[in-house]
Amino acid sequence: MEEINLRRLNEARHARVAAILVTYVDTGTERVLLEGEVIDELLSGLVSQSFLTGRSCLAEVEGRKCFLNIHLPAPRLAIIGAVHIGQTLAQMALLAGFDTRVIDPRTAFATKDRFPGVALLADWPVDALDRYTAMVAVTHDPKIDDDPIGEALLSHWNAGIDHP
Repeated sequence: MEEINLRRLNEARHARVAAILVTYVDTGTERVLLEGEVIDELLSGLVSQSFLTGRSCLAEVEGRKCFLNIHLPAPRLAIIGAVHIGQTLAQMALLAGFDTRVIDPRTAFATKDRFPGVALLADWPVDALDRYTAMVAVTHDPKIDDDPIGEALLSHWNAGIDHP
């Protein structure tokens, strides 16, 4: 892999942006495409599908084989609400290997003593989520829970993710 492409993939990973390394099999030439970038129409459908499914694939474009290697941000779990249920859930998520954070604007609840080893954000939840973050809302306070739930549903709907 070319150093410039490795650097670009690492930058995307740190910024939590999905990326695809496209490698043309016949020549070995490669390029990185970031989610949201404008790309040529020939690859557009394949790239969109790879971003949605999270699956790498071998494809043919204009008679040339290319490998699309997808790089999605690591899954993250946001627990909204520094309540007793969140304490147990956070420890279980850490054991399962999730990048876990507890988000609650009520700083009296979100303390290091109650959530050892967990990233704490004293912020409004809607400002701390992205489309690669799973969310659990446990405050049972509509002022805190409702907006991020709505945003999460809209982001999945707008991304074209299958709905039951």
